[in-house]
Amino acid sequence: MRLFTSSDMDRILEIEAQAFPKSPYSRRILTSLYQSNPTTFLVYGEEEILGYLVYTPEGHIISIAVDPRHRRKGIGTQLVREVFGNSTGEFIWVEVRETNTGAQAFYEKLGFRKKGIIPRYYWTEDAHIMVR
Repeated sequence: MRLFTSSDMDRILEIEAQAFPKSPYSRRILTSLYQSNPTTFLVYGEEEILGYLVYTPEGHIISIAVDPRHRRKGIGTQLVREVFGNSTGEFIWVEVRETNTGAQAFYEKLGFRKKGIIPRYYWTEDAHIMVR
């Protein structure tokens, strides 16, 4: 695991497109996330990037994605555990699509609990706020 560099952008865009085919982040959005969070934009992998995570120093997980071919190998768990050990806030939180039951189960396994709902956070879909 290491900090994101601009040379990682094309691979991160590939992972985004695979992980979120209906609504991937654009280069512009990811660049903005990096500019806002340069010390908390992480990539996982040595020769090939297999996943990434962006969070705020206070503990808000903004985005996480793992290459679908490499899911269920502990990569997402390792990325989220970095937040556990390095955030300065009292809580760690993430927004998850109401229909993304797989992600909800993933976060629950890591000790997160549903604490609220943000109506239409994803345009037509609500988000669950999950907190640890």
